[in-house]
Amino acid sequence: MKVLVFGSCNIDYVYRLDHIVEKGETVTTCDFEIFPGGKGLNQSLAAAKAGADVYFAGCVGKNSEILTDILSENNVDISLIDKVAEKNGHAIIQVDRNGENSIFLYPGSNEKITKEYVDFVLGNFNSGDFILLQNEINNLGYIVEKAFQKGMQIVLNPSPFNEKLNSINFNHISYLILNEVELKTISQSDNIELGLKLIKSSYPNIKVMLTLGENGCVYIDNETKIYRAAFDVDVIDTTAAGDTFTGYFVAELTTNKTYEEILKFSSAASALSISKKGAAVSIPDRKDVISNIKNLGVRSTNFALICLQKTINCYINQNIKTANLKDLSELLGYSTDYTGKLVKKLTGKPFSEVLQIKRCQSAAEKLLNTDLSISQIIEQTGYKNENFFRTKFKSQFGKNPLEYRKNKF
Repeated sequence: MKVLVFGSCNIDYVYRLDHIVEKGETVTTCDFEIFPGGKGLNQSLAAAKAGADVYFAGCVGKNSEILTDILSENNVDISLIDKVAEKNGHAIIQVDRNGENSIFLYPGSNEKITKEYVDFVLGNFNSGDFILLQNEINNLGYIVEKAFQKGMQIVLNPSPFNEKLNSINFNHISYLILNEVELKTISQSDNIELGLKLIKSSYPNIKVMLTLGENGCVYIDNETKIYRAAFDVDVIDTTAAGDTFTGYFVAELTTNKTYEEILKFSSAASALSISKKGAAVSIPDRKDVISNIKNLGVRSTNFALICLQKTINCYINQNIKTANLKDLSELLGYSTDYTGKLVKKLTGKPFSEVLQIKRCQSAAEKLLNTDLSISQIIEQTGYKNENFFRTKFKSQFGKNPLEYRKNKF
């Protein structure tokens, strides 16, 4: 069974710095490196390193050897790649001191895919073969329709999420691999459980694989729902975590493993990838995953509690001015007393203290990103006493509001 990855190749320009650059800010980077990347390339490498028979299709531009070489060196078939007279796609990646990242893309050659090229590529595959897609190339809707007509198993990772996805018939997707932000955008719900149900109700035959970062992942189809806690590793760079998981997940689908086994192995590969710098170069080989998986600790998490805590956070953030324990208890369907105890169990703090922390965070964001006056910010975040607000803010951030705003710019 073949795996076709029809996707993007990018040259990644990675800048390491103390924190992700904010609006109006200029910072000096700590380091700069160049890596081969792109979601298509990364996921191809991950699937190949996991042991699948992988073919890559996509367009590359001039001086693309850094991209094609790493694919062929890792046993990805590159005979279907089309070379075009266009600059290679590239990405600017910021990685902060905690390993978190921020990325923006220049599509370049990745958006030079023609319908004739799609027909040529798909002519090399049969019913039952897997095709893995992301949203960094053009003509995605056409690729989905043609692959569906051939009876291929279509796996979509809808990243980055934008209006191009409107061209896709999601009823033709076999597997949808997405993160929390993408789940929220598709389902229009901040609630994880509800979001999954809404997707399943809209597209009954789709199988959903939701990644939750450090909180693990959850798989759901018409008969099964499986939660897998994340492995606990030191975070160096999260850039390739999602692509590693996706590539390994698809590769494992070509085997006879259970979904429990697939989630465990894919999660281990993803965990190992974030313990190294870079994107493509951080993806582990299958033998590395096998030799390390027994030594990886598991984070102590519970999917139901994760969903509950996220629901509480969303309620407060969306109702920052008026949030109260009574309304939250009605939303959750519990008594006020039980809800208060639940909030304290999940956060280690009473609801009133959690609310003050959230309000101060909201005020801090407004101080940095708006020209609102202090009195306007106080009013919008639900404070009725200015002195009380200033006391809470200084206690949380170590500066009064004006000092916080001035020192940031």
